[in-house]
Amino acid sequence: MMKDKILKHKNLALFILLVIALAGTYIFEERSNKIKEAAEAKKNALLNSEGLGEITSIQGIKLNFERRGGFYYDKENNMRLREERLNEFFTILGGLKVKTFLNQAEVAKVGESFYIPDPSMKMTFHFDKGQMTFILGKKLDYDQTFYMQVVRDNKSQIVIVSDESPDPGVYESDDQYRRSDVKFKRLQVVFFLTNKYFYDTRVFKDFSYPEDKINFETIRISTFRNKAYSISFKDSTTKPAPPKGIEYFDENWVSFHQFLSKLEGKSIYYPANPALLDEILSQFEVVDRENRKYTLTVYKKYGEENGYFLKTSLDNIVYQLKPEDAQYFFVNVQDFWRKVIAPKEKSYNLSVTFYDGKTETVKVEDKELFKVLPTNNKYTEASIRALEFKRLIEFFKMEGNHVNDLDISPTDLLKKNILRVQFDNRHLSVILEENEAIIVDLDNKVMVHHLVGEKLPFSIRYEDYFVGPKK
Repeated sequence: MMKDKILKHKNLALFILLVIALAGTYIFEERSNKIKEAAEAKKNALLNSEGLGEITSIQGIKLNFERRGGFYYDKENNMRLREERLNEFFTILGGLKVKTFLNQAEVAKVGESFYIPDPSMKMTFHFDKGQMTFILGKKLDYDQTFYMQVVRDNKSQIVIVSDESPDPGVYESDDQYRRSDVKFKRLQVVFFLTNKYFYDTRVFKDFSYPEDKINFETIRISTFRNKAYSISFKDSTTKPAPPKGIEYFDENWVSFHQFLSKLEGKSIYYPANPALLDEILSQFEVVDRENRKYTLTVYKKYGEENGYFLKTSLDNIVYQLKPEDAQYFFVNVQDFWRKVIAPKEKSYNLSVTFYDGKTETVKVEDKELFKVLPTNNKYTEASIRALEFKRLIEFFKMEGNHVNDLDISPTDLLKKNILRVQFDNRHLSVILEENEAIIVDLDNKVMVHHLVGEKLPFSIRYEDYFVGPKK
């Protein structure tokens, strides 16, 4: 019995050793295969710089930039180029693989112009120990491949190349994919790129402001249309502060911070000529979390051009802004306030005094289903028009256009009053002026203005809220 047990253990040990050996062999072969595949891919890569060292500069039809340290720069004006766009550029070029080397004698018979109809479609890469030139030829009809002339060490070779970088096309059939010219057209665009395409147009490229972290301490904002004010990201406050009863609008703080963190121009002028800037529209005086101080100034004109032109104290660049980005430079202090007076709870008592003077109190449950319940025996739930109450509450939830301190006399308030409302222990009146419905907070002495046009978004008539008294 003991002997059998020992034999079983011995067999198990041998089995484990066999599994380990097989696994080791598999891992070794797998690693070996991957190394061979990588070597083969490198060998077939069109941009194979083996023996040439690092790229020092690139020249194209409209390209002319060089590498210095870890960055590329425009050779003409020393503008640093954007890493993300360079990565896209090298990803496409890195996906070019040599499929076939054409016989030079056959090429000579037909003539190089058959394969390379436009010799100007040229791009030259300079390395530490030599250079390599590519001249883009024409695409083959039956698949995605194309001709390319490669010149290295004064030797020229016509090859057939495939582009194995990610495909940007969308196809309805396999045949359409096989014959597609999408990658070839994209490569033609790459050959026509200019240095400007690679310019780093981010305003804070040297600060690396992440969008998900608070980067700024305070910003003083002055525009041609508003009084100067300041905002503090440290405690999310503004100067001036909102009136009593008005809270801060958290979502707007977040969107403003994200905009500023990733701010960039749609195009740039470098080196800039500040003398050409005219008509200041807005200025931000910024202090960031590293206690760095700088200004961002938006102008209406740059030379003969009209638009939105940003000049900072950080560099000698003028950034032309998109209109949708420029609008952030005209924010009002009230854009950081939540200009809303609305019930905070999901369930509350609502008292309404209508235009004809009648007053009713109901209970509102503003949950998944909006319900309005009676608080006395005068009405049933069925005799209350919940939809009309919902319209009224939705009006109170709407963001107002602007707020101001109470500046209307009690007499005028009484004359213009169209509705009185109570909830959450707040006493409110709704008054009507030219195209405006204004919520007046009587306790906090503040007014929230809503542009409503000629038609109110809710009714002020008692009979629109109730079908009739309970019988």
